[in-house]
Amino acid sequence: MNVFWITLSPRLRILTAFLAGTAIALLGFLASGGLEPVDFLFAIYVGGLLVYFLVRWGYFAERITIVLPNQEHASYEKLRKNPGRRRHGPSTEAEFIDADEADEELLPDDRIIGIFFNGEAAAYPLAALAVRETSNEEFGDTPLIISWSPVTYSARAFLSTAGTNQALLLGRHSHTLFNSPVLPDTNGNGVVQFTGQAVVGDLVGWTLEKVPVITTTWAAWKLAHPDTEVMSTQGGPESDAFERYYANDRNGIHSLNPEDKRLSGKDVVLGLDVNGEAKAYSYPGMIERPLVEETLGETPVLIVHERASATSAAYTRVVNGQTLSFKGKSRNPRRHSVESTSSGEGERSEYEPWLLEDIQTNSTWRAITGECTDGKLKGSRLEMIPGMTGFWFAWSRFYPNALLFGANEDVTAETESHSATEHQD
Repeated sequence: MNVFWITLSPRLRILTAFLAGTAIALLGFLASGGLEPVDFLFAIYVGGLLVYFLVRWGYFAERITIVLPNQEHASYEKLRKNPGRRRHGPSTEAEFIDADEADEELLPDDRIIGIFFNGEAAAYPLAALAVRETSNEEFGDTPLIISWSPVTYSARAFLSTAGTNQALLLGRHSHTLFNSPVLPDTNGNGVVQFTGQAVVGDLVGWTLEKVPVITTTWAAWKLAHPDTEVMSTQGGPESDAFERYYANDRNGIHSLNPEDKRLSGKDVVLGLDVNGEAKAYSYPGMIERPLVEETLGETPVLIVHERASATSAAYTRVVNGQTLSFKGKSRNPRRHSVESTSSGEGERSEYEPWLLEDIQTNSTWRAITGECTDGKLKGSRLEMIPGMTGFWFAWSRFYPNALLFGANEDVTAETESHSATEHQD
């Protein structure tokens, strides 16, 4: 009965709820001793008020069928329309500039989405991509879609082909699923930004292949990729318009409190889905333990968190058929946005990359790129796994009951242990 109800058209459900609310109100008046003409008007008012609140809660939102990642059975989820008037992004195409020009637009600590693919590096400032949502690009001969959802804090890149060899061109969204944008193309298809699943149109059932990206600071990315191209912020806001949203307690535009209470809704995680085995690594947990080695989906993986740039990344640990183990080589200091100086003025400290060393060959690796910079394996690069950054309230909906590293109680215990060790020292 429930499936029948939620799959009815939203207008029919609204009409049914209105009539039911009006009828119940009339029955109440009748039971209290007869009906007056004014009772009919008041009953209509009650039915309308009921419909108003149900609409606000998304009760009548269109439902779509989706099989969530790693789940066996389909579920019916709300495809919710954005509130208010539709916002339009910049009317002009984005301009790309070189690193030196970008220094005039970006501060060292400004956050960007970085991608290195087919030997080409590109950076997308969050402030620039937040108003555009997507950037349809070509890296060599490969068409890619780079996207950013500030509401779910998810940076994604996908190969833009699905179903056919024709490249999809995705644009700004008007509907969401679990607060994640459903990005439309010109042929009536809709792709969920968080997972790459097509949930509307002829491509329903297809999932776009993910390409690895990281979210990091401009200083960290430029040092790793001095020849990078950068999406210019000209024509858009100079700073991220969602800074207040990141800092408040609201879980999405359509408030969606997490059912899984292992983390707070706005805690950021790096999610991995390796050969059907999913696990999330919380940023608070990674700050306390910034290097994790384990096996996920029968694949040896390395997950790192560079504190200075607040950057998490994941890699396979197999290089030339050899499984490597790693340890930190240089300092990985906790992040401080402002350092005190002898003059009393606040200045941002100079960024220094966190370096790793593998135990098997003693080669040196850069943590946030996986590039070997010195030693026997110099020139090699760890294969980056497409990690999925996002707020916990979104990840825990798309990947319910997935494994988690760095739950709240674990972080508390780790912090207390760290403080006790420092006190003893």
